[in-house]
Amino acid sequence: MKRFFVALSVAVIAILGMHAQTVSFGLGDTGLEASLNVIGASAKVDMGGFTAEVSLQWGTSPTQVQTALSQGLQPAEVYLAAALANMSGKSLTFVVGEYKKNKAKGWGALAKSLGIKPGSKEFKALKDKSSASSDKAKKKKK
Repeated sequence: MKRFFVALSVAVIAILGMHAQTVSFGLGDTGLEASLNVIGASAKVDMGGFTAEVSLQWGTSPTQVQTALSQGLQPAEVYLAAALANMSGKSLTFVVGEYKKNKAKGWGALAKSLGIKPGSKEFKALKDKSSASSDKAKKKKK
């Protein structure tokens, strides 16, 4: 019986995953990227909850979150941009602008240029907080 529910859960997640738009961030960490994509998928169902979570986790105002979304970024990208802004001491507007100017280089290059390198304490904090936000999003779905 337990195997049946595990198999059913895997099948449901796979089917839902086919419909969700995933973003590749180029951060070099599959766990972090998976967390960001869960956050992004959850945002499409509950934008108010997403905005509140970004504000709570990264100290970004709801207005700033909405402004970043209106510039064509996916919710997961806005979450990441808010995190990078908070950790680097830059504004969200600055981080979004830098990303848009150098979009071809990707989020990983931007994170590194802001001093958030894989293995650093900032990168670990990003992973931990993103994982916590992802876990909240998963619990809301249940």
